[in-house]
Amino acid sequence: MSKTYGKHLLTVLLLFCLNSTFAESYIPETSEENPEISELSLDDAISSALKNNTGIKNAKSALDLLKTKNTFSWNGASPSIGLSGNYVDDLKNKTSSLSISGSINISLSANLYSEIQSAKLNYEKGKLSYAETLRNVECNVRKAFYGLLYERENIALQKRNLETSEIQFKQNQEKFRNGSVSELDVLTSRVNYEQKKPAVEQAEITFANDLDSFKQLIGIPQNVKIELKGSLDDVLAIKQITLPQNSDLAADFPVIAEAENNVKIAENALLASRFRAYSPNISGGYTYGKSKSSAFDEWSETNRITAGVSIPLDGIMPWSASALGIKSAKTSLEQAKINLENEKSSAVIKTESYIRKINQAVLQIDSLKANVELAEQSYKMTQTAYNYGKKDLLSLQNASDNLLSAQVSLKSQAYSLISTILDLEKTLGIDFGTLGR
Repeated sequence: MSKTYGKHLLTVLLLFCLNSTFAESYIPETSEENPEISELSLDDAISSALKNNTGIKNAKSALDLLKTKNTFSWNGASPSIGLSGNYVDDLKNKTSSLSISGSINISLSANLYSEIQSAKLNYEKGKLSYAETLRNVECNVRKAFYGLLYERENIALQKRNLETSEIQFKQNQEKFRNGSVSELDVLTSRVNYEQKKPAVEQAEITFANDLDSFKQLIGIPQNVKIELKGSLDDVLAIKQITLPQNSDLAADFPVIAEAENNVKIAENALLASRFRAYSPNISGGYTYGKSKSSAFDEWSETNRITAGVSIPLDGIMPWSASALGIKSAKTSLEQAKINLENEKSSAVIKTESYIRKINQAVLQIDSLKANVELAEQSYKMTQTAYNYGKKDLLSLQNASDNLLSAQVSLKSQAYSLISTILDLEKTLGIDFGTLGR
């Protein structure tokens, strides 16, 4: 009996261990590995985007490839090595032959220098492009984040206005029962209440759609529920922005650095076209091999060194492809230099335009704040007057609409201000958030 019990106990333990192993292999991701985000700050969103954004991942792959090409750009000087074997069976003459040979060949030209430089400059351009991709993504994340904050606050304002209309409608119903207002006022207040529902619903749909796009931008699953942490109140505290006077303001702009690198690439391309047209090519090689035919008893041996020099002369003929290539490279270089000067001028103009727009927005915010205060005071006074029968319902509705319009305009201007500041920081190439502090 004890043996049978022991066997059953052993079986149960084995099954338990197997089930435990099976269960562990299929345990869903824990909250630590894949947490459900309850609050998401701006810094959290930026960190997620820099890790998970597909555009950044593609840019990183392209940069890694350019880095590899730059690392091995000297491979044009690497010799080529080959090994060959050959067997021939002459059925008619009943003879056969076997040959084995190996060779090392190398070809050198002055164009190798320009190829190494080209790989280096393209890698530098790739780093600039990758850095610009990072800045573009961060700028887009910041704009989208603040845009969602604006939409969320707009929804709150719309709902508050809707609730006020509902309260007014219910109060008018009660007043109508008491004989204080007419039935027309009740119907008008109800129409006003019903007309504001679609605006709230549309605002919520727009927010939901933009939130889905934001999740895709920062690389988080769509089924994760997030609540944005922040408000536009900090933006409303921003004052006028001034930059230090500098005659060479555009010297460190990312767009200028890219244009300067393009000039270097064009200069190197011109050098490469001249090398191809005028510089000699030096080649050399060594071959060793053995062969044997059935008609002879001894092996024959090949052991030779070759060296040669070729000098292209097409470049001296103005109609040749080489000469036209040089002319085309010169034209590209001139265009790159012109574009560099244009970018310098455009960067300064764009910067000054952003500063004027920012300072104008700051002044408008001060004015809009005053409008909100006046609209709030006007609404309260109109509501009191309406309750005492000294104002009609239309006046009260106009006061409510004016208050909502003033509040939404203030939030909209705050979003426009922070978007322009982000554009300026992106143009200047400085850290985001520097000018808004």
